[in-house]
Amino acid sequence: MNQLPDFLKHGEPARLFPVLADTNREQRIASILLAALPQIPALATELFRTAGIRIGKRSKIETFTEVVLKETKPSSCRPDGLIVVSTPKSTWTALVEAKIGKAELNQEQVERYLNLAKANGIDAVITLSNQFVARADHPPVPVSKTLLRKTELFHWSWTWIATQCEILDYQQAVEDEEQLFLLEELTRFLNHSGTGVERFTQMGKDWKDLVMAVANQEKLKKTGEDVESAVGCWHAEERDLSLQLSRHVGHPVKAKIERKLVDDPNQRLKQGISELVDTHRLQSSFLVPDSAADLDVCADLARKTITVSMKLKAPQDRKSTKARVNWLIRMLKKDDPRLLIRAYWPGRAPFTQKDIAAVREDPTALQTDNEKSTPHSFEVLLVEGLGKRFNGRRTFIEDLERLVPEFYDLVGQHLHAWQPKPPKPVARKPKESLEALPKESSGEQEEMDTGT
Repeated sequence: MNQLPDFLKHGEPARLFPVLADTNREQRIASILLAALPQIPALATELFRTAGIRIGKRSKIETFTEVVLKETKPSSCRPDGLIVVSTPKSTWTALVEAKIGKAELNQEQVERYLNLAKANGIDAVITLSNQFVARADHPPVPVSKTLLRKTELFHWSWTWIATQCEILDYQQAVEDEEQLFLLEELTRFLNHSGTGVERFTQMGKDWKDLVMAVANQEKLKKTGEDVESAVGCWHAEERDLSLQLSRHVGHPVKAKIERKLVDDPNQRLKQGISELVDTHRLQSSFLVPDSAADLDVCADLARKTITVSMKLKAPQDRKSTKARVNWLIRMLKKDDPRLLIRAYWPGRAPFTQKDIAAVREDPTALQTDNEKSTPHSFEVLLVEGLGKRFNGRRTFIEDLERLVPEFYDLVGQHLHAWQPKPPKPVARKPKESLEALPKESSGEQEEMDTGT
């Protein structure tokens, strides 16, 4: 065993097969993850990247459980683990606190660990739970900013870790057979229902009442708990959807968030509340790598519909509406009755819309009254009315998570953005090319003729 860090009074190397009581689920899953990290460098690279730590060939990862620190004040709490990442030039350390199942982190607990890390000169605290966050440096609970001046705080959700494992496996990023075996076993373990890893599965308790209030045309209040709960749950589901899409396409998919709101989740929540009150809609956009456009998702509380769509620019090298529509239709393989094609026109002309079967049968069906006008962009939409299922806390989430990957399979994977062709060389006749050259003076011509 390697020498313990100076601040560590006692610690055991993290075990892949920990001998713990059945009641110690949190310590067990934390130990298994921590034991796997030094053995699967590709996974460690992905996880520590979110903390700004680069794992190179000369990096050494040590992980411990049963941690007892030398400085226990101002708290007597015991962390679930400790991570030490060292290189020939530096050392980075982090305390680990894990929750599993429905157990959640709270502000007082997280701040206690931050104070404990500070007292022992430890660089960071990493929390693990089923709570979702937009980014690893966004804690799932509010904490005092003064505590983050000298100690960093990162959060990894268990589902996010499981997704990173699946993506590495799909991309064949791990070539070593023993490391691949461990990665696949860890993935299987994290995805088992008995482990305690949970996804976001239902809206808040006020969801049905909120939907009914919109149906009854009641005025929503920005200060209402039902409105705030709906937006908070939508943001949690948005993060879960991005992970599900990542697993679906085998590449990281991220929610698209305005730059000014990325580092301010509270302001983002306020903006979401204003949008819900004003429009009765919950909306998100996702960035799928190399896709033709953003994937947009909208839940309309008034119509009780879910819409998934992508909007892309029409080909500018096709002059007629028919030619531009045909360009789009050829990319779509199936005429699902839920699919709609929407065309956007120059000026103030409103968009036109038809179902995909009608457009395929008659590409001019989208044409406006102005026959000379051509659409500048198209939007392909999958719209499904959920009826009573929209009111259900679980059924709403179930249908949402069914429709988004369905749209990608039907539409997203087939669309390609239009790009202009590169310019062709200008063809000139030989005579024209010679006449276009500047004439030399008689002296210069004599020098060329005589070779001087």
